[in-house]
Amino acid sequence: MPAGVDHANGMPSGTEALLRAALGPSAARVYLPILARFEERGRSGLVWSPRAALGNLAWLVYWRLWDAVLVQSILTVAGAGALGWLWARADGVPMGVRFGMAVAVAVLWCAVPGLWGVAWLHGGLRQRTVAAVEDADTFKEALEHLERSVFVWRPRGYVLSALAALSVVLLVWGAGQLLRGTAEPDEPASAALLRSTPPPSISPVAMPAPAPAPEQTAASPVVDKLVPVIESPAVEPAAERVLPDPDLSGVRPRVRGFGVNVGLFSVAANAERAKERLSGAGLPVLDDPVESARGPLTRVRVGPFDRREDAEAAAQKVRALGLEARVYAP
Repeated sequence: MPAGVDHANGMPSGTEALLRAALGPSAARVYLPILARFEERGRSGLVWSPRAALGNLAWLVYWRLWDAVLVQSILTVAGAGALGWLWARADGVPMGVRFGMAVAVAVLWCAVPGLWGVAWLHGGLRQRTVAAVEDADTFKEALEHLERSVFVWRPRGYVLSALAALSVVLLVWGAGQLLRGTAEPDEPASAALLRSTPPPSISPVAMPAPAPAPEQTAASPVVDKLVPVIESPAVEPAAERVLPDPDLSGVRPRVRGFGVNVGLFSVAANAERAKERLSGAGLPVLDDPVESARGPLTRVRVGPFDRREDAEAAAQKVRALGLEARVYAP
């Protein structure tokens, strides 16, 4: 084994040749100076690598760092699950806190491979070079084995890296759909009650018919005397009794037209703050109480509008306020 020292890199020439063969010509120009510093110090360290940070799982897969791939995959799934719960279940968390936590998870997701990626690469290359030297009879055969391994793996590495990147894109897309997803506006229970309850019928009160006067028989004697006639006042027909109108103050009619669904709030104070922000922006605000398995909720909407274009323009204003917005049809 050569025992000379490469004065340009400051490490044994044999180690430098093995690492160069394991990296490949193009990657050696980028990573070999960093690995030389690790070899000189006798240990790896934290070094920022933009390629590892942006490539993330695809970069780890390409360099066959399977232990790191497993760790980063677990962190990815855990972070996506935490964000999904935060946006789907935590209704009382302010919108600014949600966005802040989402940005923090994204930064952490890129920072882990960006800071530790080259150190993981150094450890993986050391294992491959040691295995190649132990399996080969000569140093030249070890170099040829490493170069052949890089050449054979490169096409498969590109394909697997693309699949890893695609899985990350799909995960981000799914998270985006979850952030934008809002329940379609249901018909308020009060409107259904108003439509299903018929108005009370109003019928006139029938008055009893006057009894017929008794007929005068032929045997009745004729009394030839003046009988004073007392005129009774004219009896006016009884007025029809009208029932009072039913109290419909607690029943809200169904709103027709296009609108923008802002969201459901379990905390009344949060719903009021959202209504104040929408009203301050000059938007017409609707709110409805909704009963659910989690307890009473408040649905906040904007509208109604006669045209969908007006509803879309209102949705843009709602999103500019940092609130969720989804247009619904009548």
